[in-house]
Amino acid sequence: MFFLYEVLLYLVLIIGLPFFLIIGLIRGKWVSNFPQRMGFYRAPARRHDLWIHAVSVGETLAAKTIVEQIMRMRPETSIVFTTTTITGQTQAKRLYPNLTVTYFPFDFGFAVRRFLDHHSPRAFATMETELWPNVTRLSRKRGIRLLLANGRISDRSFPRYRLFKPVVAPLLRSYERILVREQLDRDRFLDIGAPVGALEVTGNVKFDYTPNDAPLPEIEALIAGRKCVVLGSTFDGEDEMLLPEVERLVRDHNLFFVIAPRKPERFEPVAALLWNTELTVLRRSQWDGGGAPQRQRQTQRPDVLLLDTIGELARVYRYASVAFVGGSLVPHGGHNPIEPAAAGVPVCFGLHMTAFREVAAAFLRNEGAKEIKDARDFASFVEQLISDDALRAAWGERARKTVAENRGASERTASRIVELLS
Repeated sequence: MFFLYEVLLYLVLIIGLPFFLIIGLIRGKWVSNFPQRMGFYRAPARRHDLWIHAVSVGETLAAKTIVEQIMRMRPETSIVFTTTTITGQTQAKRLYPNLTVTYFPFDFGFAVRRFLDHHSPRAFATMETELWPNVTRLSRKRGIRLLLANGRISDRSFPRYRLFKPVVAPLLRSYERILVREQLDRDRFLDIGAPVGALEVTGNVKFDYTPNDAPLPEIEALIAGRKCVVLGSTFDGEDEMLLPEVERLVRDHNLFFVIAPRKPERFEPVAALLWNTELTVLRRSQWDGGGAPQRQRQTQRPDVLLLDTIGELARVYRYASVAFVGGSLVPHGGHNPIEPAAAGVPVCFGLHMTAFREVAAAFLRNEGAKEIKDARDFASFVEQLISDDALRAAWGERARKTVAENRGASERTASRIVELLS
């Protein structure tokens, strides 16, 4: 089975190489990190106690509280931290200056062996459901103890896992601990072949997020006494839906908006959309701090800050009067509403929250977030809250309370990881 898998990987590489090169040159993907992903490193080899893998920005942020708990319980732990995406790598280097941060190896046998030779981890913890056959097989063969943290199986991926159960089940049996978010995830893992003795419901580590309260004076200066609305992690189609209402809300209520596209490749398309509105727009990446908008209309202040940078959205949420969490008005599965909620900000999201089903349900049960159907529903929620300070404070407090009530998964996860290192 593994031989056929390896052959398939090489076929994909050979056939897809022209595409990968073109996209890599256009978007900056793959080319710069290709040597590391193939297992070639400039830094000298070093032994590590623990290897933690997080795919991208969300998983990297979620791992922060786990890392902090591990270092509290076992301060001498040496950790190599890997990500798959460039944005995740940027975030990891910012969050974990004292760890070894590098890229997750491609799942070719030779690349995985080179990674293991170079970093020599004794235990491996992967965030969410990142299952790679060669990483799992070769790590287990070397006696590395394996743990899956914050495990989930989405509605979209569950049928695929069931289809490939003969392949997935042996991989899951290599994991000593499979820590999942909720009972539904436990049932799904059982259904695809996970051993019952390895499974444990530990909760969602993302609830353990702590807001960064460091001030951003430049943002405060831009807001300049206006109420601020943040559109966070927007996906294709959502900006197009929301911008007409954004224009109206700015015109009718003198609001200030921050728009943060989910992926860097969407920064330019969203900028182009904003350019074709009547809004005065300031791009964060082109701002020198002096407050001059990219498109100046006489003495007008910026109406919108396009947050086309990485790692700042979580710090901006605290200035919001209302926050919308993207990927939810279109069928992308939603995104994490915990960051604004933890800052006491009223939150709304669309109907497509399948990737954060239990998180969304917890907020909705407590009336800590509002589920909206469309752009008009969004605008109605914003208008309701900006006109009533007491109501806005109540929504924000319920959001904050929901986060507080669901904390603790990071400590439970860290305890299980430390047990593997004992």
